[in-house]
Amino acid sequence: MNCELSFEVIILQYDKFPITNKKLGITYTPQQTTFRIWSPLREKIELLIYPDASSIRRRSYQMIKYEDGVHETTIEGDLKDYFYTYLIESKWEVTDPYSIACSINSIRSSIINLRDTNPEGWDTSFIPSNNANCDAIIYEVHIKDFTVHPSSKVKHGGKYLGFIEDKMLNHLKGLGVTHIHLMPIFDFITVREDKEFFLNEDNYSWGYDPELYNVPEGSYSTDSSNPICRIKELKMLIMELHKSGFKVIMDVVYNHTYRNYNSNLNIIMPGYYYRSYEDGRFSNGSGCGNELATERPMVQKFIIDSLKYWISEYKIDGFRFDLMALIDIDTIKEAIIQLKEINPHIFIYGEPWIGGNTSLPEDLQTTKGKQKNLPFAFFNDDFRNAIKGDNDGEEKGFIQGNQDLKVQVETGITGSICYDDVHNGFTENPCESINYINSHDNLIITDKIANVFPSLDNEGIKRFSKLAFSILFTSQGIPLIHAGNEFLRSKNMIHNSYNSPLSINAIDWALKEKNMDFYNYFKDLIRLRKSYREFRLEKAEDIRNKLKFIDHPKNFGIIAYTIFIEEGKYFLIIHNANRHNLYISIISVKSHLKDKYGYSFTELKLTPIFDVDGLVDENIEMKNENEYEYENEIEVPYLCTVVYEIHAPANFKSLI
Repeated sequence: MNCELSFEVIILQYDKFPITNKKLGITYTPQQTTFRIWSPLREKIELLIYPDASSIRRRSYQMIKYEDGVHETTIEGDLKDYFYTYLIESKWEVTDPYSIACSINSIRSSIINLRDTNPEGWDTSFIPSNNANCDAIIYEVHIKDFTVHPSSKVKHGGKYLGFIEDKMLNHLKGLGVTHIHLMPIFDFITVREDKEFFLNEDNYSWGYDPELYNVPEGSYSTDSSNPICRIKELKMLIMELHKSGFKVIMDVVYNHTYRNYNSNLNIIMPGYYYRSYEDGRFSNGSGCGNELATERPMVQKFIIDSLKYWISEYKIDGFRFDLMALIDIDTIKEAIIQLKEINPHIFIYGEPWIGGNTSLPEDLQTTKGKQKNLPFAFFNDDFRNAIKGDNDGEEKGFIQGNQDLKVQVETGITGSICYDDVHNGFTENPCESINYINSHDNLIITDKIANVFPSLDNEGIKRFSKLAFSILFTSQGIPLIHAGNEFLRSKNMIHNSYNSPLSINAIDWALKEKNMDFYNYFKDLIRLRKSYREFRLEKAEDIRNKLKFIDHPKNFGIIAYTIFIEEGKYFLIIHNANRHNLYISIISVKSHLKDKYGYSFTELKLTPIFDVDGLVDENIEMKNENEYEYENEIEVPYLCTVVYEIHAPANFKSLI
């Protein structure tokens, strides 16, 4: 296929090239197929048509170059199920960057009729109602990890179809999450798609190594040699998730490609699609050898065309952007405008950082603060680190006893808004913050805790984990969990398992049974959040007015606050990060309500809502303040979150 490549250094004045609004890629009908590729720099591009994926026989067609830089040709007749490539300057044979289907292992692009890829009922299939983004509870999951372990006991382990077998769907529905964030499902290059290699220990990737952006990954299909199969089975997955009430988020990687100088993009239009320095070296803000020059018109078009295609053809509900800071802010803004024309409720979030040095000017990078008053969100790594410490080392977070991080945790609890002079976050409203303890990157929370406390047993890890996730789910903003968090999944201290064997990455479902008490606690946290709007406020003004922190010394080891529900009714939330039980004076709570809300109460009644075991029995009777033990004090167990509902009798009076 590709010849041995050697490239001269090409420094382009990219703004001097013509651009086009034409539809690129293929336009298929049974009568004819049109092929378009943009490359003002190339003079000779040939279309090669193959009868099948492996044949050496081919037909060649010279493409016509137009003034807008588009090379185009139309072939009469029905080309369905044929394969094609482009021959560039009689030297380099490449796939179409706009491919919508391909052969096994991405060797050739495929010509298909997209109607053939629709499962029965697809055109009229159910799509969940569009809830506010702050109502979202996101479940980040890798297709293969989810079901490939023998303990999953599914028929199609590690495949699209395995994901939607009853056992897996019932788990997700029982857990209570709302959005399924699928780690890369586009075509990536570092795994063999051949069936016989699927379970090889070294045949694994998270998928952050793009090849063909508009084609589903073939290794997750039951027949990777059939271009239709991977598309239809992915659509079946999306359709079933929608039917079960979930929205589907697609993890996209438009910041870099796996290949560098020999990528199809760079061969077609050398020096254009990638950022570079004056000496011709690729800029490497991704840490993966290159980065796409998203600020250039035709790169922006390529990305937005791709996003629109996934929404229109696959009914994707939202996108998570890998290394979003490397996608220039103007491209993000323009993408949102165009995507909302298709789906007004599209859900966009991403990582507000880069992975290395970049030539993209800082003012163009999509970093924290740039999202203010725009409809997209960022991963809140500040909150993450404040809760649990650094990513991969032994540095302690608040839950492990670092009380210096109390303010940072409190800031995260507010949704990282500008709450006051002390708690000053990066968001304009809480829906701009994706709150998480860990994602696929870095040490998973169980391993992080064990790294800080090597002698801790499973029960100890469980206790710390309960505190971490209770902080997460009672905070303003949008919570995201990584698959397996709900039953204490471990990755054996591997902090970056992108190419680790299945023995590390595959989810062991026996852990769910082993840690069923934690799983039920986790479910209760989600039920708590979904049951009360006060944990999902959407406006910064409401948070500032309703949520009030109770003043305690920094070294006291607790975070306590109230949330106004209605006159005479409040939530009291207390996070105890100490290794011992604490007792909170009810008198201090009354004083707090008086100081912060302007109401004076003669007595209070408190109803426990949530404690160390999860949701409290709904039928439990509320207590008067003088019915509590330890002289009108609330007991807060060690490494625990408690939630009370405070009821004030009718005789309260306003001090305002």
